Amino acid sequence: MSNMTLNKTSCTLVTVLLLLACAAASAGCTGTNADENGSAAPTSPEATASPGATPAQPSSGGLLGEEEARSLAVAALEREMPGIRIKRVVAEPYDVQTYGDVWRFRVKAEDDPDLEGDISVWIDAADGEMVYFLDGRDYYRSADPAITIDEAEGIAETYLRDRNEGLDVVKIAAVLSTLDTPLGNRTGPYHFAYRRSIDGVLCLYDGIVLDIDSIDGRVVSYHKAWRVSDNDTMTDPAPSITKDAAQDRVLAYLNATCGTDPGDIAVRSTGLLWYDLAAQHRRSQDPVTVPLAWRVEFDDEWYRSQDPPRTATLWIDAHSGEVLSAAYYSCI
Repeated sequence: MSNMTLNKTSCTLVTVLLLLACAAASAGCTGTNADENGSAAPTSPEATASPGATPAQPSSGGLLGEEEARSLAVAALEREMPGIRIKRVVAEPYDVQTYGDVWRFRVKAEDDPDLEGDISVWIDAADGEMVYFLDGRDYYRSADPAITIDEAEGIAETYLRDRNEGLDVVKIAAVLSTLDTPLGNRTGPYHFAYRRSIDGVLCLYDGIVLDIDSIDGRVVSYHKAWRVSDNDTMTDPAPSITKDAAQDRVLAYLNATCGTDPGDIAVRSTGLLWYDLAAQHRRSQDPVTVPLAWRVEFDDEWYRSQDPPRTATLWIDAHSGEVLSAAYYSCI
């Protein structure tokens, strides 16, 4: 089974979730809290601002304001973590340039030893949907996994079905993570990444990431990136340019643009995806065009000499043959 190692800082989600690289992972779990009769007893969160932080700004343009989003955040956590006793909910600065129209809250539970709180929840300011949560209260357990990766995958699939999301995604990664802590490596959660499927073709960015606790099987982290909308223009999902023609286009482009001898290039993989980059970067509700594209991974002698070996990538429009983007050191 493959593993990935994270540290506690990396458990905080950064800008765009890179489902492509399966790098967004998180950690931990604790048991729920209940009163003497075993029933949940959540407390009211304090509406406070982080010491020294810029206060969250009110949203506009018909989007949810902070207090509405805060109430939805609390309700979402009570659904995801029944019995949670919330002590404090702190709004992070509203940063549309980095995160889009999303309210981000950091939550401290009564049993959380971290002074600022190890629970996060994000609320979409447009529709009030929870798009991310993380329960990271327990980073330092040394126990081996108590459930298998197959059992964890079953839990993940049930969770997606319950949210009516299981039919629109395809699993692309399933690994057991380990955590880099001051006490050394510790067992982390199982990490599952799914890509969104539209007309039988996977998206480059849109998708879902789930973390399942490897001890008790709880869902401890969820993130949904779903930026392609029904208003966006999708091209024909059947390519006009074949896989072989796309590879030939890459070789011709590298020769003409970078002076690379086609004989020096080895194509490693070619796949068809929706190139939904424009949908990820837009700052309004205006529709965008999402092209169908061939993603061609390749290397040359320099890439093969690296430790570990690396690959470069070119994206080719599957209908026009246009080079949409190139990540190749000789062309940068």
